[in-house]
Amino acid sequence: MSNPFSGLISSELKSIFNNAIDSLLENNALSLPCKIIYDNSINNTYCNNCIFDNISLLSSNIYNGSGPNPFPEGGVCPVCLGLGQIKNSSSSETIYLAFIFDSKYFLNTNNKVINIPDGSVQSICNINLLNKVKNASEIIFDNSLTNLSHFKYERAGDPEPAGFGDNRYIFTLWKKK
Repeated sequence: MSNPFSGLISSELKSIFNNAIDSLLENNALSLPCKIIYDNSINNTYCNNCIFDNISLLSSNIYNGSGPNPFPEGGVCPVCLGLGQIKNSSSSETIYLAFIFDSKYFLNTNNKVINIPDGSVQSICNINLLNKVKNASEIIFDNSLTNLSHFKYERAGDPEPAGFGDNRYIFTLWKKK
């Protein structure tokens, strides 16, 4: 059986739809500036002050003889605090995302029933931001309001591709941290 709507979706209709969504997603249109934060802890570096213990995967708490802060035998390394590794600082950048703040209007692209945590929001953006959204450890929505309240969120699910006949956009659910 053929799709009764296949003749209704023309390339012109797709173009109008894509232009409308692209207009909403432009910087300072319906979108907000967001600080997206990447946690670089995966790239930790070994402490330069103590000897790393490969068995416990922590510091052996023995001064290595060349580090910046010598410490007494039996003490805890003052640089890594006994962890053996130093966490690299997080990096961040500003991107623009559009949001749906009321969960009754969330777009559910896979027709799944999901439990939505209180205070959740859904973002909409172009699919070219997929890797940035997927690699984010947290996001601060509308970074101009950071002095007024706590707007930190973490992803509550994987980004879902969507579009009108193509996957040009992604929807992502975020929960408050």
